[in-house]
Amino acid sequence: MPVSDEVRATVASVEENLRGLGADVKWVDPQNVHLTLKFLGAVEAGRIGDVGSALKSALAGTDGSGITVAGAGTFPPGKKNVRVVWLGITEGQAALVEIARRVDDACAALGFAREERPFSPHLTIGRVRRESGRLADLARGVAALEFNPLKVDIDRVNLMRSELSPKGPTYTVLDSFALGESGKGGGVWI
Repeated sequence: MPVSDEVRATVASVEENLRGLGADVKWVDPQNVHLTLKFLGAVEAGRIGDVGSALKSALAGTDGSGITVAGAGTFPPGKKNVRVVWLGITEGQAALVEIARRVDDACAALGFAREERPFSPHLTIGRVRRESGRLADLARGVAALEFNPLKVDIDRVNLMRSELSPKGPTYTVLDSFALGESGKGGGVWI
């Protein structure tokens, strides 16, 4: 989900706050923060059109909606084995779960593996690089985070390519699928 400038500013502020806790975390560039519906891995160029067609059919008739970004947490929850830091999605979860189910079904029909875990809508903002004695401090810092809830309109799903480099990932929109008739807002990335 490409996010609004307001969400990017909040992510930057939250990351700056948590950086001071000293844990070894690779923070996501606020420009790259998004909501992933499904990660496909390496896909042959010749299959991209098939994926796009399947998603277009699967998402037909799906209405856009609004979500609220609020709260923060870690995967796994707790203080010792933190691997991921995220911002949560409160309002609008049911609509995102339905969209993710449709995407998973469409991709499964093309031979991609189904998701093994239930979909949990969130915005990843950091990944722990290695364990350190500061993970408990990080978990406490995340639990204590406070920011004003942010409303975001969801009006599209984007099929994205990510290319990794030492400077970080580069994302390219390969196809985009409108939801409902709103025509405004960000969009959700797959």
